[in-house]
Amino acid sequence: MDSKMNDRLNAIPEHPFHQFLGVTSITSDKGCGALSVTLTENVINSAGILHGGAIYVLCDVCAYGGLVSLLDENTAAVTHDIQISVMRSARLGDVVDFRSEVVKMGKSVCFIDVKVTVSGEIIASARVIKTIRKARQ
Repeated sequence: MDSKMNDRLNAIPEHPFHQFLGVTSITSDKGCGALSVTLTENVINSAGILHGGAIYVLCDVCAYGGLVSLLDENTAAVTHDIQISVMRSARLGDVVDFRSEVVKMGKSVCFIDVKVTVSGEIIASARVIKTIRKARQ
């Protein structure tokens, strides 16, 4: 990965909102991304479980993270659709792992799958569709 892509990847855990959610690092290699968060009060809903909105954002972040390794310096990606299925809950203190994989990348659209697990058990999955566009200079 070139330095510009590395800069994009390094910027992800530096974003204040991502820090609030618990993202401390993210990896990207050959279209696959990975991040883990330990659940804090910031991402727990009133029922004491991982908030659906936090799952949404973290799946999107992980999907982008994986895609970064396939983008050249002249391209960027924006989410235009995301579908999430939540199968079980996660609670305060759980370590939640997000793993993404680019399934299909065309010239203007990219399909990315994300699996979300706690202790190896799947709790959610997502399909993220991103539009590929020219990067802002």
